[in-house]
Amino acid sequence: MNFDRKKQIRFKNDDDIRLLREVVARNPIKNKNKWTEVAAVLSTPMFVLDARRVRERTNLLIEQHKRENRENLKRSGVDEDVTERTTLLDEIMELKEEEEREKKEEKEKKEKSENLGKEIRKRALECLTPKKDDESDIPKRRNSQTYLVDYLKEKSEMEMATKRTELELRKEELRLQKAQFDLDREERLQRMEIEKQEKIAFMDLLKKLTNNK
Repeated sequence: MNFDRKKQIRFKNDDDIRLLREVVARNPIKNKNKWTEVAAVLSTPMFVLDARRVRERTNLLIEQHKRENRENLKRSGVDEDVTERTTLLDEIMELKEEEEREKKEEKEKKEKSENLGKEIRKRALECLTPKKDDESDIPKRRNSQTYLVDYLKEKSEMEMATKRTELELRKEELRLQKAQFDLDREERLQRMEIEKQEKIAFMDLLKKLTNNK
């Protein structure tokens, strides 16, 4: 009896590097739909991936990287030698931390807004609820209603101003992140080129030594 099973995928070091590069470039940590794009870019007829596989592999590499960092610090008190793999993993961990911070801030902002809404509804109810046998209190209630309208108008204007400020700050933050990413990528490429030239020089030296024997 034949069962339709998914072929087991074994990642080599080069596959991991390609995966990590795509994760840094596309940031599926923030946009979950990007995992599908990462899988499509890396897939070949003999190496078929889907969003779930690349996401789980990335998470596994991150956990391994965390353990290696802890072990290295315990053993020697210093970080391991910097390689492209460790650099990419560090960048992905920063993306995850940034996403977690934004979710936390969004949650706190939502809770603050809900609490403020409850307070406004409470005040509105107190102002608009008629009181029996207390006609002398009518001017006070009218003044309270006017105050509430002014308060809500001022609150709305402040929220709009805050949103505009947050939008400008976010644009500036994204611009700085892109600039930093371009700088880091250029440094990685330069480092890889240096390593490549060193390897070529080393191989040439070996050839000369071999020919002289």
